[in-house]
Amino acid sequence: MNLAVIILAAGNSTRFKSNIPKQFHFYKKDILINHSIKKFDEIKEVKQIHVGINNKYQKKYSPTIKKTKKVIFFNGGKYRCDSVKNGLKKIKNNYSHVLIHDAARADVSIKLIKKIIKQLKKNDCVIPVIKSSDTTIYKNSYVNRNQIKLIQTPQGFKLDKIKKFHKKNIDKKITDDSILFYTNKEKIKIINGEEQNKKITYIKDLGSKEKFFGIGYDIHKMSPGYNLYIGGIKIPSKHGAVGHSDGDSLLHALIDSFMGAARLGDIGTLFPNSKKYKGIRSTKLIREIIIKLKMINLKISSIDLNIILQSPNLKNYKEKIKKNISKLCLIKPNKINIKAKTTDKLGIIGKNKALACEVISTLENA
Repeated sequence: MNLAVIILAAGNSTRFKSNIPKQFHFYKKDILINHSIKKFDEIKEVKQIHVGINNKYQKKYSPTIKKTKKVIFFNGGKYRCDSVKNGLKKIKNNYSHVLIHDAARADVSIKLIKKIIKQLKKNDCVIPVIKSSDTTIYKNSYVNRNQIKLIQTPQGFKLDKIKKFHKKNIDKKITDDSILFYTNKEKIKIINGEEQNKKITYIKDLGSKEKFFGIGYDIHKMSPGYNLYIGGIKIPSKHGAVGHSDGDSLLHALIDSFMGAARLGDIGTLFPNSKKYKGIRSTKLIREIIIKLKMINLKISSIDLNIILQSPNLKNYKEKIKKNISKLCLIKPNKINIKAKTTDKLGIIGKNKALACEVISTLENA
């Protein structure tokens, strides 16, 4: 079986009511879309993962989206069925089967996916369903809830059939791909789904606010003739930090801590040692990372910083540094703690040949 996957993440999330598309909100320590990508990527039977995202969001959210050798992006459509059609066109004919999944179902288990794949070996359409646990009314009449089944994704299909049915479908508002097998009088294999595999529809479905923690560390060589910037503040000193940018070790460690908490990699991922960033003020880099955090609905809730420097003494500058970081990071000063340390003249820091900074930051859903 040659198996491909389509993950649908191009919806406008009108019911979600957020300025940030649902699929890019943080949920259980990662953005929503990444949960599905990572699970399908673990399954050896899956050879390609086609992820449908509208072009306007692909570039904007690219740094936060999980990328593997299996992942291929395509442009979504206005309606769900348009997105599916676009994805099906990308799958070559040497594939025999496809799984179609909604990115909003981030809690799908690998066990359920494998169960669907197993059933696909002898069925052309496999869908997971769960029973309704609520008493149900239809047109003012009570319906036996044991007869009600709620359909989930992923759903598995023989590729040539689902392609054919979507090609001739004219109903733009179908909300489920298995409907096309039903309307074409094709057999549908129904299996038990999972209660946990619920679709996140409303912002409250994300649950209570979560906290995410990140650690940052940076060290820079110190030499005469260079400026010393710490936390965006220029400190009078005979020795300054040597770096590709302005050598602001504290802001670099701060950026790394944010990127760690948000699972974005490290500072070199976004700001490599290229000509573009030669000599740039680190305050500009901080502003960029704050924008990226806002894009995925994260805000900073607390920061703890260590500055390890033999001299100059930072006693008269700690408050200025705190206020500047507060302004840059859009966080109240009382949520920031700064500690200035020396090494009692031990090692390269003690000899004024280097300074180092350590940061622990806490982020949470905005």
